[in-house]
Amino acid sequence: MVVALFAVQALLIAPLFTGDLTHYRGSIEAAYITDARFIVDHFPDLSWNPFWYLGFPFEWFYTPLLPGVVAILGRLIGDVPAAYRLVAATGYALGPVAIYVATREIARSRTAAVFAALAFVFVPSVSYLLPGLQADGTAFSGAALPPPWRLIALVEYGEGPHVLSLSLALLALAAGVRYIRAPSGTRLLIAVAAIVVVALTNLIGVLGAAVFLALVPASERIGGRAEGRYARLFVIGALAGLLSMGWYSLGFIRAVLGFSTPGGGEGGTAYLWLPVILITALASVAWLDRRVPEGLALAVGWIAVFGAVVVARQFAGITLAPQPIRYALELDAAAAIALGIAAAWLIRRPYALRSGPIRAAANIALAAIVIAVGAGGWLSVRERLEPDPASRDWSERTVALFLSARLAPGERAYLTGDHAFWAGVFADVAQVRGGVDFAFSNPWWAHVTYQVNTGSDPDIARLWMQALPVRYIVVTGPASSEVYRDFVDPKKFDGRLPTVFDQRGVRIYEVAPIGDSRLVVARVGDLAAPTSAIDRDAISAYTNRIAGGRPASALEAHGLGAWRAEVDVRDGEQVILRQAYDTGWHARIDGRAVSVRADPIGQLLVDVPAGHHVIELEHGLHIDFIAGLAVAIATAIIWAAISIRRRMRSHA
Repeated sequence: MVVALFAVQALLIAPLFTGDLTHYRGSIEAAYITDARFIVDHFPDLSWNPFWYLGFPFEWFYTPLLPGVVAILGRLIGDVPAAYRLVAATGYALGPVAIYVATREIARSRTAAVFAALAFVFVPSVSYLLPGLQADGTAFSGAALPPPWRLIALVEYGEGPHVLSLSLALLALAAGVRYIRAPSGTRLLIAVAAIVVVALTNLIGVLGAAVFLALVPASERIGGRAEGRYARLFVIGALAGLLSMGWYSLGFIRAVLGFSTPGGGEGGTAYLWLPVILITALASVAWLDRRVPEGLALAVGWIAVFGAVVVARQFAGITLAPQPIRYALELDAAAAIALGIAAAWLIRRPYALRSGPIRAAANIALAAIVIAVGAGGWLSVRERLEPDPASRDWSERTVALFLSARLAPGERAYLTGDHAFWAGVFADVAQVRGGVDFAFSNPWWAHVTYQVNTGSDPDIARLWMQALPVRYIVVTGPASSEVYRDFVDPKKFDGRLPTVFDQRGVRIYEVAPIGDSRLVVARVGDLAAPTSAIDRDAISAYTNRIAGGRPASALEAHGLGAWRAEVDVRDGEQVILRQAYDTGWHARIDGRAVSVRADPIGQLLVDVPAGHHVIELEHGLHIDFIAGLAVAIATAIIWAAISIRRRMRSHA
């Protein structure tokens, strides 16, 4: 059955397995393709990525599983974008298989599992009850009954990691239920491994998997005493959490939460209500469990939690979880499980359907109706799933290749919108922003981006570009293919900066550079940091000092995150590496370790005594990342030792 379900779903999305790039340039899949290409092109030099956010520690780039798999496959077939499409499509095709396995485990009914899988594939998503999503789904498909929302999330918006993590979370749910119901060492290993795989795939999927599993002990039908069920859930969670620390370092968690918690980049307001909702759902599951068909109480609980997260944001503007609208995928999965269990129960109820042949015929008839409901929507989207055959002519590709051919070492470009997202797919283009906004080390990128895109003063923008150092500004106008159109005034730099590129609504302006774009010896340590991105006096003072600075007498790059420089320093001067400061940077002066710090605009500064010196700079893994990895390894070793000891005792 699982093979058949995978084959049916794969057939319906067959065009997704082919080609290179999507038709939808607003898709965030560009970020994951860029990450995979970076791994392929620069492995094993992966500590520092100088191409996004003025440089950032690569360990913060995202969760590693999907880009890592894409990188491996892309290296094998010689085509990273094609590898991404293969992996993302496979993750989608696993969805009905995962729903089937999860439903069969919680409901202990093959019929319920089949109907749940069919509903997941063919029935329009329950999230279409939300006005915005319904309109989006209809616009995408052109059908009154569009295919599931997760297809739009994957194809139009590029949610490959989330779609894959949903499939993996449902498999983790099944594995967790098996362990909680009948514990064994092997089942515990499978459940924990499944959750860790989810954690390494997608940040949204982590919370989704946690909610799925958190409600399971409330169901008496799982078996055993309640305290035993909760204890087993705790063991699964504790082990999975400790092992996930191999990637989820304190720095990574701080970066993610700092950007998405209340008051952060997303501006959420009510995370503390989520535990209240979970406790209410647990009580509801416990009360319903003996009153409804097996497994239905859990499905209702999941619908309540995920529905509350999505509805609260959609209708009240209340943020109960990070990026709440994305949990529409988990809501749809829970609803499909509920539909499958309810359908199987309804077919068993009538006395006339209790005979085997009649019940089989009823099952077939109902399955045919479910398929017929969704067939029209699937037929309407076939062409939209195909790759874009004209991707080689994209403006985004032309601009990326133009920049990569002209940028000198250390220089950057300023891009925004989808041109910024896609640049790294086609070439190594150092830029001010990138594709994963929480990954930055230097927070000035966001302030500068806002000023350049929306500010009315081109001179302040030019000063920032010289400081960072940016050689080219890419401006997309109304006639361009740009999806996001971030510039309030696309003509802001006309007559102010020379134009070096003007094609298809895209103009590239050149900024006169100041100082060496890689490393400068200058006196900036006594300057005050700008109070804002429009603090003209502060940024002017900084650029004047950099412009009056001197390059190193000799400078060598060793990979992406290591430099050796010979410098002549005067009293009061510092050495500035024109990349983002980060605690992972280490410096040695004439072989002696010294501390580093941020300069007034967040670039790397080294205090150096007067005279001629050799400076070595190198970026390494953060201590907290190494500590988290050590915790994960120690957990695995201790767990393995305990398991081996128990086996030896049982055979003694």
